[in-house]
Amino acid sequence: YEETALVMLCGILVWSAFAETVSRSTNTLIENQNLIQKVVFPSEVLPVYLTLSALVNMLIGVVIALAAIAWYAWIAPVDVAQPELSTSVRQIGYGVALCALPVLMALQALFTLGLGLFFATLNLFVRDVYHLMGVGLSVWMFLTPIFYPAKAVEDAGLGWVLTINPMYWLIDSYRLVLMYDEWPRPPVMAAFAAVAVVVFCIGSAFFMRHKPRFPDLM
Repeated sequence: YEETALVMLCGILVWSAFAETVSRSTNTLIENQNLIQKVVFPSEVLPVYLTLSALVNMLIGVVIALAAIAWYAWIAPVDVAQPELSTSVRQIGYGVALCALPVLMALQALFTLGLGLFFATLNLFVRDVYHLMGVGLSVWMFLTPIFYPAKAVEDAGLGWVLTINPMYWLIDSYRLVLMYDEWPRPPVMAAFAAVAVVVFCIGSAFFMRHKPRFPDLM
């Protein structure tokens, strides 16, 4: 089931970059407290750096995924898409829809950075946030169709879980672009863009509001 492996790979790449950034950002102020306490240091650079570095690593994985997709699309083609993984039979392959990739990555960065800024600040007030983050991300991962088809969730009568899960919207959009040469669905992209902007605004406002207090909270 080559398509199953590719579907999982695309989901894992996006989720890993997201989870790594949020998790590391949550504790980054504590880990770098010497910089924040002793010098005039732009602390917002830390979550930004983690976000960008995770996206670069993800991009390397995307190149590998595209090579695998090319293999199964044109060298050893998979004739029929696995119906349990999609709503219709689609041919594997990519093309001009890859132009949407920078937009997806930019929105992912905005969403991830907003969460990173928020939880990095919150962790200074409640130190258990960092330890709870691992549990929260694990639960979120299992609620996101990465290792199982979205159809299974819908058949179980839990389609609302997908409807309110922005990471499902993002991962599904990546899969359309990378695997099927399909443009992301406009309503889904509009919804994710709105959520990303709101999360970024809340996270950055919370961060900047308490930034002068960071040295005292260490």
